[in-house]
Amino acid sequence: MPISKHLGLLMLSASLLTGCSSQGKDEALASEGQTTRVIQEGVPGGVATQVEEIKAVVSSINYATSSVTLEDAQGHQRSFTASPEMINFPQLKVGDTVNATVVLEQVAYLREPGEPSADGGAGVIATAPAGTKPGMLIADSVEVTALVKGIDTVLQTATLEFADGTRKTVKVRPDVQLKTEHLNRQVVIRLSSALIIRAQAQ
Repeated sequence: MPISKHLGLLMLSASLLTGCSSQGKDEALASEGQTTRVIQEGVPGGVATQVEEIKAVVSSINYATSSVTLEDAQGHQRSFTASPEMINFPQLKVGDTVNATVVLEQVAYLREPGEPSADGGAGVIATAPAGTKPGMLIADSVEVTALVKGIDTVLQTATLEFADGTRKTVKVRPDVQLKTEHLNRQVVIRLSSALIIRAQAQ
């Protein structure tokens, strides 16, 4: 299952500038990204990592409403309203540069019989010290499992059933041999994300 790019973009639009909400101008800011994948030949699953970088300049600020508009090098603009956790909002100035990095990592593998389950999630938020330029680290990790309920050796697919009863058919890499022993085995999917935001004076 490839890493979901729209999740990264969703995080950016919803969380850029310390969990701000988008308001007003709603253009997508330009980003640069790369994806890397690590697999072991013949072994189901693997690790996929996606990194997205955004750089924009503060073009306008309304301190009364805690709103800010960012503009990238291509002229795209996006407005945000800061969340209450952004205690350093007053330190932000027109012309400041805001850098945001989103890192998404997805790990998928077949769980060995007897291996304990760890479904659930965990998260952490860290902010810049009071009085400094706004900055924040938001990290989150969630793990879900699914059962292999069907395989198709002709189409090279596997049907996964999740805890809520939903099923999804996924394409399996051609180097992985699908076997009947894979049926009813657990597939572990762990998605970790980190959003790092840094504001720098002009």
